[in-house]
Amino acid sequence: MDNPFLKGSVETGGQYLTPECSVNKIRLAKLPVRGVDDAIEGLTVKEFFSNKLIISDIKKNADALHIDIGSVHEKKLPHMLNLKADDDADPSGAAAAREIMTKFGNRLGLMLLSLKLGEMENREARPDWNERHWDYWAQVSDIVLVGGLASGRFGEILREQVEYVFALADVKPYRILLYKNAPQAALLGCASCIKGGDGVYVVMDFGQTGIKRSCLVKRSGEIESVRQLESLPSKYMEWNDESGSETEHQAKQLHAYLVSAAESAYLEASREMKAEPQGELVISVASYTKDGALNSARSGYAKLCTLGANYAEILAWELSGRFRRDITVRLIHDGTAVALNFNNRKDTVCLSVGSYFGIGFPETKIV
Repeated sequence: MDNPFLKGSVETGGQYLTPECSVNKIRLAKLPVRGVDDAIEGLTVKEFFSNKLIISDIKKNADALHIDIGSVHEKKLPHMLNLKADDDADPSGAAAAREIMTKFGNRLGLMLLSLKLGEMENREARPDWNERHWDYWAQVSDIVLVGGLASGRFGEILREQVEYVFALADVKPYRILLYKNAPQAALLGCASCIKGGDGVYVVMDFGQTGIKRSCLVKRSGEIESVRQLESLPSKYMEWNDESGSETEHQAKQLHAYLVSAAESAYLEASREMKAEPQGELVISVASYTKDGALNSARSGYAKLCTLGANYAEILAWELSGRFRRDITVRLIHDGTAVALNFNNRKDTVCLSVGSYFGIGFPETKIV
């Protein structure tokens, strides 16, 4: 069936995702099966599954996990959880880690089961969806889990618990697929969008918690090699919209930081690859995008809309001035970038497990 979450762009002929595709706003007004985690009934997905909630649980259970949280940056705690889960030298700490993972795996299972069943109470709690949206989720067969939280042992437990929840309800489950390069999926998707010829290119991923950067070599129309550059923390992501002047100030701070991150990526790529990168820059961004414009109502990147209607052009103009040559910038919604790795799959949804859930559809037409 046609995907109701996709719309066509008159300007480019391609497609873009509408904000209605977000699963974070789903409210479990009715739990599709009881006895798993009844406490989340009535909550939205955003209220019961997020990176912040996982970090909070890690902090609460630091003693049982045998983790010195004071020695680890907060954003790295979920990664520590992954390491701890397979720590044979500390069986009680490993069990505590797996218990947290199981909790959130069950919650993912309840969310997906509610999407599969589309019960009336949950439909009524999502007024921006109609029958077409729920019917689409009912016919989906495969879900690819990507993102930092879907890697390693955590990803395996998420899949196991989804299957467990569906089995309790006696419902045929979505087939859950894990992607071995889950943390780098958006960057690899960006690489597939490069239109230029042979040479060195920079691709970037502007995430909610971190900025990933890579350089790659394209030869004979194919990606020959990819090298990861140092990742940077996301900064200036807060959004105080009480006054227009404050929002614009925050936007300028964020813009300056993003320009610096891109400029340094080009310089590092030049040193690493012994060649000047091409002027085509493809960036995955944690925001819905349409023809270079960001969504003005969602994510910490929304404030950039105060700088102009088309942020891709603004960033390209800034970088072109810095390098004194033409730089073009293409912004791609992060979930869409991830889904580009699976564009030969039908009835498939890519679900990114990170700060919140991101989503992408392999059938999205990118031009």
